[in-house]
Amino acid sequence: MLYFNYSTFWPADWWSRRSFLRAWWSIYAGDPRWVPPDYAALKWLTLRTASPLWQGQQAQPLYMEALPRRERTGHSALGQPLLAGALFEEAVAACVLHFAPEQGSGTAYLGLLRCANDEETLERLLGTALEAASERGCTRLIGPVGVIPAWESGALANQFHVLPPLHTPYNPPYLPDLLASVMAPVQETALYELPARPGEGSPAGPAKLEPLTLSHVDASLAPLVAAALTPHAGVDDVAGHEVEVLRKWIGAWPAAGWLAKVDGEAVGFVLAQPDTAALMHRARGGRRLPLRLYSLWARRRPPTHGRLLLGAVAPLWRRRGIGAQLLHQVLRHAQEERGTGLACGPYAPDSAAARLMERFGAQPMQRYHLYEWNAW
Repeated sequence: MLYFNYSTFWPADWWSRRSFLRAWWSIYAGDPRWVPPDYAALKWLTLRTASPLWQGQQAQPLYMEALPRRERTGHSALGQPLLAGALFEEAVAACVLHFAPEQGSGTAYLGLLRCANDEETLERLLGTALEAASERGCTRLIGPVGVIPAWESGALANQFHVLPPLHTPYNPPYLPDLLASVMAPVQETALYELPARPGEGSPAGPAKLEPLTLSHVDASLAPLVAAALTPHAGVDDVAGHEVEVLRKWIGAWPAAGWLAKVDGEAVGFVLAQPDTAALMHRARGGRRLPLRLYSLWARRRPPTHGRLLLGAVAPLWRRRGIGAQLLHQVLRHAQEERGTGLACGPYAPDSAAARLMERFGAQPMQRYHLYEWNAW
């Protein structure tokens, strides 16, 4: 598809962010494999002026519209096919720019990236984004990422025929090639499939495990959340307001968690959820009221497949068996819920988390690639 007459929009108020949300949603709306996020959570995060997503003016939505050129029947006097533009512009690219000038030479992240299958469109988006980022002291773009830079990092690179698990990146098959034609790869991660096998008792370890709810995942646990995310996302830290964004994002569905403590000090944690990807796929994210009511009704019968969302041990307490304690607890919970397995990660293949998963019999499945684009 060819496009012309591009228009760029920088939403700054409730009404314009509503247009951004509509444009963002429309780009993948016709993709039969896309698992939409919970629309209520997305709407709350993007439209509310007081949303933690916009805290500190470190994030800015951006979208582009253009007119598509389509071939017209017949030929010109020179024998070339005639091209005709559509009557209305359509959304061709959208993202939320996250600015982090303090990281290295200054980095901006392409959050919630959507782009049509057109190299010129991507180049225009990157050029516009980098121009805005440079005004904030950023000279490098990294993406795609999710609602925060450390979440859902990378573009799906394989297994497009498989319905993506909950809270994992998804994109059409053309996107990795499109990104690679303009940007450079910087990191690869993999999602792991962990069978819910019966455990042999509880492994010995120094930590005491306590139940953890999402309401207790706040800024005080930011260092542990950062330990769970940053090794696999190409970022250095997770801020307190980003933890709030993440809690709202994953809190659309009930989650089970455990906090590992040693002498009253929190040294590790883990969070898991039912994998409701198939349900969200059928309900189209609950955007329409009847489908949202259906998704609420369907919660009474949670799926048997699970999703290990987050898990980490504080650096000073690693290699003492605490990670195995936490993972064993998650598996025991999955067995009690008659679960068949857990999707875990994505993790960098050479990370401690990936090695722990492999020790428990997990196998790598979907792969994701993260890309960068520099000003020079």
